[in-house]
Amino acid sequence: MQKLTLYEDVFDALDTGKTTTIRKGRISISLGELLLQSTALKREETVLVKMVYFCLLKDVMQDDIINDGFDDHDDMSEKMKRFYPDITLETEVTVVRFIRLNL
Repeated sequence: MQKLTLYEDVFDALDTGKTTTIRKGRISISLGELLLQSTALKREETVLVKMVYFCLLKDVMQDDIINDGFDDHDDMSEKMKRFYPDITLETEVTVVRFIRLNL
């Protein structure tokens, strides 16, 4: 099964409505089941990937920005520097939309 890792605070955001993850670069994620794993506490949850698209960070759809916990493009760009220090609005990203299976 395909897998992605989330930092603990990001994993916690699943409980408050997170349904999108944005990753730097072009990564291969297929529609269907995806195992999300936390980094430290060894938690995991299987979600269902509904949509994947590639674009520049500046072109991420507003709904996905909000669903990933950001306010707008500038907020997203700034906060993503925590994970990717060299990211800019001109960086290509992979946007993964999913739904939780275990509600």
